[in-house]
Amino acid sequence: MKTNAVFLFLLFFVFFSCTSTKTNNNLGKENCNLNKIKIKLSEFDENGLIGDEDGKVALEYEFCVPNNNEVLNEIKEIDSGIKPVKGKGRTKCSENSILLIGNSHQKDIKKILCKLSQLEYITEINPVYWE
Repeated sequence: MKTNAVFLFLLFFVFFSCTSTKTNNNLGKENCNLNKIKIKLSEFDENGLIGDEDGKVALEYEFCVPNNNEVLNEIKEIDSGIKPVKGKGRTKCSENSILLIGNSHQKDIKKILCKLSQLEYITEINPVYWE
């Protein structure tokens, strides 16, 4: 009888530990919120470039943040190359937000995008298509 109780307890424990990990399935291997990143991280090579061997290019990406110095300083700590741009972008920034653009041509772009995706005030990170 004790064996059955222990078995049921273990089964119960395993079941609930598995379901709790499923609730965070929007977080990838590098603790990314992949739902926010509208770029396939797997497409980047070790230098942050995408494309085939004959035509690798850097990709620019954009996102909106609240327009205040504390937030901008936090973003600059993650990626010092990110620049503010006038306009709403594809991300459609609100009037209280500022559009920021970064460039993928750097060694740690996947980690950078993952860190940005963890910030609650960033709702999505989109590729920039200059038209």
